[in-house]
Amino acid sequence: MSLIKPRTHRVEIVRHICRLQEPNRDAVVDYARFIDDSVDYVLNQLIDCTLLKDRDFLAWRAAHPAASQSEPTAPAARNGSRSSSETHA
Repeated sequence: MSLIKPRTHRVEIVRHICRLQEPNRDAVVDYARFIDDSVDYVLNQLIDCTLLKDRDFLAWRAAHPAASQSEPTAPAARNGSRSSSETHA
């Protein structure tokens, strides 16, 4: 039995580009094949199943309503956030 159920209704979709670690990308692609749905759907369901059930996050989000309406802020420089070989043309 799959943890992520097939979609029952559609919600507005917005585009967000991000980078995934290769093993995570492979797992998401494989899981999408497993449930015969899109990678986008699997990622959205993972968020619903984890982040949106985190009570501390939900409390923070309620206290910071403007934060969920804005663009994401750039994280502080961290190890692995961008390799020196990644450049923009």
